[in-house]
Amino acid sequence: MLLQKTAFTGLFWTLFFLNVFAQNSAVDKIDKAGLHEHLSYLASDKLEGRCLGTKANGLEMAADYITEQAEKLGLQPGFPAYSQKVPLLSSRPDPESFIAVIGRNGKTVFRTSDFIRLDGRMEEEVLSDATIVMAGFGDIDDETDVSGKVVVVAQGKADGFPESAKFSWNNRDERRKIRSLAEKKPAAIVVVTCPHDRHNHAFNEIKVWNNRERYSLSDSQTNKGIPVLVALPRLADKILGGKGQFEKYLVSVAASGVKQGFEMDDKQLSVNSKVIKNEIKARNIVAYVEGSDPVLKDECVVFMAHYDHVGVDQNGDVYNGADDNGSGTVAIMEVAEAFASLDPKPKRSIVFLWVTSEELGMFGSNYYAQHPLFPLEKTVTCFNLDMVGRVFEPRDTIWNKSPKKVKDFDGLYTLSNNAWPELAEINRQKCEELKLIPDTTLPAYFLRASDHYSFHKNGVPVLNYATGYHADYHQVGDDVDKINFDKLKRVAELCFWMGLDIANRQEIHIKIKEE
Repeated sequence: MLLQKTAFTGLFWTLFFLNVFAQNSAVDKIDKAGLHEHLSYLASDKLEGRCLGTKANGLEMAADYITEQAEKLGLQPGFPAYSQKVPLLSSRPDPESFIAVIGRNGKTVFRTSDFIRLDGRMEEEVLSDATIVMAGFGDIDDETDVSGKVVVVAQGKADGFPESAKFSWNNRDERRKIRSLAEKKPAAIVVVTCPHDRHNHAFNEIKVWNNRERYSLSDSQTNKGIPVLVALPRLADKILGGKGQFEKYLVSVAASGVKQGFEMDDKQLSVNSKVIKNEIKARNIVAYVEGSDPVLKDECVVFMAHYDHVGVDQNGDVYNGADDNGSGTVAIMEVAEAFASLDPKPKRSIVFLWVTSEELGMFGSNYYAQHPLFPLEKTVTCFNLDMVGRVFEPRDTIWNKSPKKVKDFDGLYTLSNNAWPELAEINRQKCEELKLIPDTTLPAYFLRASDHYSFHKNGVPVLNYATGYHADYHQVGDDVDKINFDKLKRVAELCFWMGLDIANRQEIHIKIKEE
């Protein structure tokens, strides 16, 4: 009996040390040379900033490269190939769109294509001979019926007008005004810029942002809402009868404090806002290492990073995005190599997810969450790596007012939700073992600030790793030579040990998402 017990004990320790040796051999696959090689390609000028629509199609080149690496490592593909197609739709205003003022006799008094769509929906809108309600600066009472009519309202506030007239666009104030008017169910809202803004500063300011190309998932539901347009004062002048009439009207409203809008009985408004739409090919790259446990392998741990960036500026300078988010992209490549080499494999499956179009609106992660390789209820944790390759230097103090200024060599932002309370403690312990200092103080709104939000909103435990904002964030200076590969290697190693721990736990108690 003693001999049997001794033999069993010896076998146990032999297997234990073999397992430890295998794990250490696997983590050794994460090395600076591999990180540098991958990042030097993905963050090169050749890929033109890994953005949709560039001449070189660098985003597709990046996707091809990631796929090649996944194949070399022997990772299993998802969907059933490595590429998950993400159906995107681009939309931009049609230059043939117009607003027209229609007179009592049905003839067009004025027509202009110089307006901006502010509602963001980019759906075609057609209104014919709609009733116009002039609503001053937007502060109108409930007696004014605007239901089904076009409300014309001035930018800015009545207080102190015209002396207080502002030429810059105060987005918060104007959005508040628009929301208040929208509650009254108008057919459309037209915000007219200040008549004292002779050089159209406010109009041109928002035109840069709101007449640009927009993107959406082509299978997403259209957000039905009220069309909101921004127009120049000459439109309101034509409605009111002539040059300078809009200014006189606003002076009167400001002086009297009247809160009643009035309906035009001799003018109507027609709107034909057309949209040019195009389908765009984009893709996530998805691969996995299958778990070894016959039951737990149906669950998974996800490692995710977005591989896109913001392209090329008007001067042809390339935003290489070495840190944002080349660093996260290559880190999970190395983590994938470590898990691919591990024998035995962890109990749960490990998914590696490189998502597209984060910079345009987190479309890749959103689409994966709608069409996951493993059901989200079987996804025990999603690690999202977004900017994990920098270390603080003095010029990064430009982010002193941000709660996410880039960390020193030992620091790391670790943001988790409350879906699995134990996750933060596991992370703290692993960071302590690796002599990393986790900062868990980021405000809750950062849960919405990157791709982990697509998992968070579906009740999946998430852990976001980031080294923070630096002076080259979204600048052409975000290059490979600024990356601290020692720090990047440490983050990748943390990912491996965290993933291994979680994938091998027998029980994980995730809170049920409350509807």
